[in-house]
Amino acid sequence: MIARRICSPLRIMIFSVAACSPSTTWAAGGAHEHGAAELFLSSEGNDVSITLNLPAQSAVGFETAAASAQQRAAVERAQGILMRPSGLFVLEGNSCELIDVAIDVSSIMGIDKNQSLPAAHNNHSEEQADHDDESAQASDTHDHGHHGHDDESDAPDSDSHSDLSAAYAFECESDDALTQITFSPDGLPFGLERIDVFWVSDWGQGAGQATPQSLRVSLQN
Repeated sequence: MIARRICSPLRIMIFSVAACSPSTTWAAGGAHEHGAAELFLSSEGNDVSITLNLPAQSAVGFETAAASAQQRAAVERAQGILMRPSGLFVLEGNSCELIDVAIDVSSIMGIDKNQSLPAAHNNHSEEQADHDDESAQASDTHDHGHHGHDDESDAPDSDSHSDLSAAYAFECESDDALTQITFSPDGLPFGLERIDVFWVSDWGQGAGQATPQSLRVSLQN
């Protein structure tokens, strides 16, 4: 039911297509909404998988394929933030180590075949990250990466949206239940107005919502 972590030690990957992630396949979430993100948490035994989906507009300020150096720099800044989940949230109730990170920026920027990320990672300086290369084609703005556009038109469809996603795999010290997820005291990332949290685990399932005024979401029924 839940995909297991793929490898150890920590590795960081950027995908330019909708690739497999270490999380459960979820039912479609709510409608795309600027300022609102979704976080899906699944847990089985000692393994915890988290996927964060957020609007590109909120993360980088645009939804079209990055065309300028300024836009590409904005994507790189967003990637840097997403690569370090310890700066985004803390899992409580168990001690969990980050194993894998996979970031998907395909909706706004393609990835060169030989592009890789630095090995440095928060709290994992002793581990050398594997550099996995992924080939890609840059795409125009699209509805969650499910359709293309004619070459002669660079203007985005007014009804289409672009999302970024980050998938994290953790290995915990035990199979003890997590109690809550707490977001950074500095506020929700990228100035988000809310993050809808959905969780399913050995000990139950549920949903909650994090806002700048309420940064904790219980993972207990």
